[in-house]
Amino acid sequence: MKNKATIIMEFEQFLFWIQQFKLDDHQTFLEPISEGKWSIAEILSHLMFWDRYFLQEILPHIRPGADIEFIPFQQLNNKSSIYALSGISMNELVEEVIHYRTKLVEKLREQTEEQFHIPFKLNGEEIDSYSGSRYTLCNYIQDSVHHDHHHQRQIAEFLKTIEKPLS
Repeated sequence: MKNKATIIMEFEQFLFWIQQFKLDDHQTFLEPISEGKWSIAEILSHLMFWDRYFLQEILPHIRPGADIEFIPFQQLNNKSSIYALSGISMNELVEEVIHYRTKLVEKLREQTEEQFHIPFKLNGEEIDSYSGSRYTLCNYIQDSVHHDHHHQRQIAEFLKTIEKPLS
């Protein structure tokens, strides 16, 4: 089992990737990465919305025996998509992504190793149906790292197809 510091470091790696993210073409930023998929803007907004939601609505309530009400995934995903297409610039959105991930990393570092492994419930469930693991801060952040990697790969593959490599 990985320790808290290692997991947070892996979660923080996304910041290094996003800080070097540059696109010269705003249209590419808004273009779906494939048919029926989100654009880069929507993916980044999606990640930012989940970081912000976890920071503000979940993390403050994690304690032994907690049963935390969790927003339906699609509801938050829809809000993030609308926000991404609202006219916000790529630079503004990237700055917001950086802001919320940085704040979340800071708050995670404030947690003790014990707090990092406290089991809790989300909407009455003790086990995450996606990972099969108990809900703990540790497991949630590890799942988020996998989620980040999934979206990073999607973006990288899309940019390869239009010959706009990440710098």
